[in-house]
Amino acid sequence: MSRRHLWLSVFVIGLLVFLPVTGAVAAEKKQEKVGGGLNFFSEQQEKAMGKQYSDELKTKLDLVQDSFVYSYINQIGQKLAQNSLRPDIGYEFQVVNTGEINAFALPGGYIYINRGLINTAGSESEVAGVIGHEIAHVVGRHSTNQMSKQLLLTGLVMGAGIGVGAKSERWGEIIGALGGVGVALTSMKFSRDHERQADRLGMATMVQSGYDPSGMISMFQRLNTESMKKGSSAMTFMSTHPLPAERVKNMEAEVRSQYASAAALTKTTRSFEMVKERMAAMPMPPPQQEKTLSAALASLDQDGGSQAAGGAAAAPASRPVYTGRKALAVPGDTAWLDTGIDLVPGQVVEIMAKGQVYYKRNSKVFCDPDGAPGTGSGFWKPIPKANTGTLIGRIGDNPGAFVIGSMRVFQTNVGGRLALGINDDNATDNLGGYQVYILVR
Repeated sequence: MSRRHLWLSVFVIGLLVFLPVTGAVAAEKKQEKVGGGLNFFSEQQEKAMGKQYSDELKTKLDLVQDSFVYSYINQIGQKLAQNSLRPDIGYEFQVVNTGEINAFALPGGYIYINRGLINTAGSESEVAGVIGHEIAHVVGRHSTNQMSKQLLLTGLVMGAGIGVGAKSERWGEIIGALGGVGVALTSMKFSRDHERQADRLGMATMVQSGYDPSGMISMFQRLNTESMKKGSSAMTFMSTHPLPAERVKNMEAEVRSQYASAAALTKTTRSFEMVKERMAAMPMPPPQQEKTLSAALASLDQDGGSQAAGGAAAAPASRPVYTGRKALAVPGDTAWLDTGIDLVPGQVVEIMAKGQVYYKRNSKVFCDPDGAPGTGSGFWKPIPKANTGTLIGRIGDNPGAFVIGSMRVFQTNVGGRLALGINDDNATDNLGGYQVYILVR
């Protein structure tokens, strides 16, 4: 079945070369996969987007310039990153000179930790717990997954040939459709599954890096308590990282079951105390001049528009106006079905499909609109290299068909009547069919 229809289970632990790994943990490692689910962005685009917006953020923030503080946080971050499940993307860590209690991870491994959060922490393992949690969001590609969901739900997917299975090279236009990455990120709340995964992966990374995992629990509890206080800036952090009692219980159970011997690992260091002492001697920015991380994120795209990759300006935010809407059935034995929809160049077409086709005679084997791989070379298929049973399309008399699958969004560069088909050597004996929904704007 299609990978888009699977919610991948979590909790994998990276291999540690200098600490022992228990049998239970090693067994989990074989089963877990991360970074799956809906994603319009390739890893290369994710990294490019993160770098661009990180470069912009640095111009909007006051970063702590103390080399000792920077080196300390970078050392913790890099150690955790190298023991994560995405160690090779090149993480960057910055300390923001603000009393706001917050931390944030941009796509691609650009992580910001506020001075206020370090001041609030009671130990190095608590700081490592927050950084490990943020790294886990990067490992799981949670930001781009959430952005992709927002784009899909609002119908704001733009650009030529953009679809779930077709990674866009014009990610700047896509993000621009949401009002910019600042709007997308500051309004983002990770799903419960994302937060649970970040807890588990972050905790596993802490252990692999030699930290007592209970530091993550105590830090989040500390932040939760702090956020209850009137006027506390910890509310900013907890609004994007809510900590229901269920998550605390899960983390406590994880420590008991997986990391019973981890209590002997590092809780804190003298370097942590030295960093807190050093920062206590630094003057805080005047309140009226304080540049908080949350405000800087929100302002990312409000200074004339960020430039997309390749130099194209981000598209302005707008709600789609649909000029056509249609639902129809595509039987499994379809060669080509006339949809009755005439397209002109420049229109954006969104096609969603569901259902199942039994593509083998006298068999209960079936596929969804993404088709079934490994069913032969398919020389006589409309698209020889595409999966058998895949929903496909073509426009007018223009040569060539294209894959639609469960979802495709594209901007037409040709005109003509839209037709849908089933990619099969001989579709005449197929049973079942797909329900297809078409939007044109």
